[in-house]
Order: sequence, then structure tokens, then C-alpha cells
Amino acid sequence: MRVDKMIGNTGLDTRKNIKRNAKKGALVINGEVVKDSSVKVDPFVDEVFYMGHFVEYIDNLYLILNKPAGVLSATQDRDKTVIDLLDDFYLNYKLSIAGRLDKDTTGLILLSTDGKFIHKITSPNSQITKTYEVKTRDKIEENLIEEFKKGVYIKEDDYTTRPAELIIKGDKEAIVKVTEGKYHLVKRLFSNLGNEVVSLKRIAIGDLDLDPYLDEGDYRELTEKELALFK
Repeated sequence: MRVDKMIGNTGLDTRKNIKRNAKKGALVINGEVVKDSSVKVDPFVDEVFYMGHFVEYIDNLYLILNKPAGVLSATQDRDKTVIDLLDDFYLNYKLSIAGRLDKDTTGLILLSTDGKFIHKITSPNSQITKTYEVKTRDKIEENLIEEFKKGVYIKEDDYTTRPAELIIKGDKEAIVKVTEGKYHLVKRLFSNLGNEVVSLKRIAIGDLDLDPYLDEGDYRELTEKELALFK
């Protein structure tokens, strides 16, 4: 593994800074100063220090991203994807998406190299709640609260959804909480009850809220405290 990839995986610094600082003597491998940050090391054998910090290898990456509209929840496509929003450094990793969003839907997406983590987030059996801010074309009637709670019949799929929670915030604004990830689910909850979603934003997955300091298109690595929310 390249040593800059190993260091970057710990969150100590960016790949660009690692390259620059290595040339200044900030990188020490097995007791020797190494000025080439692209050299390869064995993270389980070689002893690496960067800027005086011992580098402990971390096997997986976990990213939180605020998806903008017009970007696909895909790892590869002819159109712009969430992967295209990432720095080149992260393109070295095989990232998967936990909880895809429609092209015109915004908000919280998680990306990781950890397959078990991805499966836990996406599996309906995990019962992890996904929370959305919704704006609709027409007024949201009070009776929809009970309709959502008992499950909505999706006629085009001959399928009744799991119970969902609807919290009305205004005539045409609401919070929706679901525990499954069917295609266009939130939009179809409303369309099958005679209304239409005109704006949709995911604001939470489980107990993890979208970071209010992340602008659309921005991302960062999850903290240990945030990761613990899914354990």
C-alpha cells in the first residue's frame, strides 16, 4: 500500500499535504526519513511516523456527504456521480454507497469501503430509520398520518409499505420517516394517496443527522462517535 494512502486513511492529513510535508522530512518509515510519499509499505509490518505521529493503519473509510440535486447516487456513470465530488485521494478506495438517493433528491448519503456497514444501513431487516424533509404540490391532509402509519398500498407494484411516520410541519411541508429503501418510496407514498412531492431532502439515517456545516456537495469522514451510532 502507498504510504500516503495509509496516512490519509487515518485522517491525519490530505494527500497533497502529505506529499509536501514528506519532502520536508516529516515522513519516517522504520526509523529512516523518506521524502517520497508514494513509496509502498506493509501497514501491518512497517512502522510509520508522520509529523511526529505514529500512523496506525485503519482498514476502512466512512464518509458522510451532502448530496446536491442533479448528481447520481452511483459509483460510475456517464453523468456526474457522488464519487465525482470526492478528492482524487479517495478515488484510490473502492467506496460503496449506503442509501442511494434519486437524482433530484438532496441530503445525507453515506459512503464506505466496509461492506458489512453498507449492508447494515441498506438492509430492511436492520430497521434503520431514514428521515426526510418533504415539500408537496398540494396541502397535506391530516388523515395521511394514519394512512402512513398503517402502510400505504403501492398499486403499481401491488405492494403495501411498512408503517411510516408522517409529521406535518405546514400545509405543504412534512417530515417522513421510513425503514425501507424501495425505489422512489417517499414520492410514491404521496403519489398513491393523491399528492405529489416537489422537493425531497434526507436529513438523517438512524440517529445520525446531516451535518449542518456541510454545504451541498461537501463531505467528511465520520467520527468514531458517529460510527458508534450504528453499532
